[in-house]
Amino acid sequence: MNVLLVTVDSLRADRVSSTLMPATRSFADDALDFTQCIANGPSTPASFPAIHASRHFASIEGLGIPPRDEDSDIRTLAEVLSATGYATAGYTDNHFASGSYHYDRGFDTMHDASGTAEAGRLKQFVQSNLDKDSILFKTIESVYNHADALFANATGNDSEYERAASLNKRALNWIEEQSDDWFTWLHYMDVHHPYEAPDEYQRQFLEESLSLSRCRGLARKGTHHPEDVTDEEWDLIRGLYDAECAYVDDQFEALLKALRERDLLDETVLLFTADHGELVGEHGHAGHPPEFWEGIIRVPFILYHPERGDDTVDGQIRLLDVAPTIADAIGHDAFDGWQGASALAVADGEADAREYAFGDVGRQVEYGRCCARRADGWKSLRHDEGEFCFDVTETPAEDPADDRSGDALSECEELSQALEEHQKQMQRLREGGSVGVAEDDQMVEEHLRDLGYME
Repeated sequence: MNVLLVTVDSLRADRVSSTLMPATRSFADDALDFTQCIANGPSTPASFPAIHASRHFASIEGLGIPPRDEDSDIRTLAEVLSATGYATAGYTDNHFASGSYHYDRGFDTMHDASGTAEAGRLKQFVQSNLDKDSILFKTIESVYNHADALFANATGNDSEYERAASLNKRALNWIEEQSDDWFTWLHYMDVHHPYEAPDEYQRQFLEESLSLSRCRGLARKGTHHPEDVTDEEWDLIRGLYDAECAYVDDQFEALLKALRERDLLDETVLLFTADHGELVGEHGHAGHPPEFWEGIIRVPFILYHPERGDDTVDGQIRLLDVAPTIADAIGHDAFDGWQGASALAVADGEADAREYAFGDVGRQVEYGRCCARRADGWKSLRHDEGEFCFDVTETPAEDPADDRSGDALSECEELSQALEEHQKQMQRLREGGSVGVAEDDQMVEEHLRDLGYME
């Protein structure tokens, strides 16, 4: 049985709808649709240890995962499948989900557009040589936006990242060369800010399409200066985000069609998910700040298995469960060091929903920002502003007025205690020697700038 893992950067669970992403919604209706999947972090660096290695981000010192070590208790899904004879290939255009952070472990082939594209190198040179904290840069920021777009046009790229259509083509070319079972991972970056979908998709949601410089300017303003965003601009940002979702829907549909035409879909286990969600104006933010609102941590988790029927599964699971679920789906044992478990047991009624889902983020905050979400919807969040407690089933907007942390409720006390225990366990694991890329490494700052997390 072949395996295809499709991850979409920054895709909220609520966007997989019949109106916005009809092809993906139809795919979900014919598969196992897990409606309560929680991302174990609010960003790519925080989520991908969970996706590839079934490890909490906070259990590893630094970013990414450690280099390959036979004695380590960390194994990636690709390594496990490769050891059983699978051919393996990965396709990504996100620095933080690339070989730079050891996510090439177990892949025979890894296409990392973020490390090879001429446009990326040129853009990085410009960003590395401009002081974005200076008064001069802030004065000419609009000029920079235009220059940034000119660089993209000059190098033939109509977007910040390699498009999903291009990654599909690369992956399908590789798949056609395989004669035995294969595992392919595709990571679409289109939904990640800046939102700059092709014009025909923008026109579905906006009165007229916007230029690259306008798209990128709105993205920078929404992520770095949200307090200055007008109501009209928030509408534009939401429209641009939805346009990217619609584009990804068409590309995912094209991928499914290609697999059917090659008589491969009925021989393939396919998991569609996202590393985290996105805010488009909620809580006064755009993008995915290091916080744990539902719009950021609720992600799609759709599993197609040609030998299983369709079902909707409402029990809470986590991105930690990706690797164990895929291993279970093809009849392989999970690696002992994985911290997640197969979601199929929840779907089959053999296991309860995950009682807790934990999320962490570490850079420059000493893992102080984190969350715990209980299966019944009660949730504790620790942000810069303090600790919050919500019942998101009753108050899904997570408005400050709905905060119950000061009410001495047993639910909030239990969540806070569980979060304390989780953090202590993560600290013990970090001290045990699992080390990725140091967070103060110059490469990390360059990659943060390149992905728009820093000005």
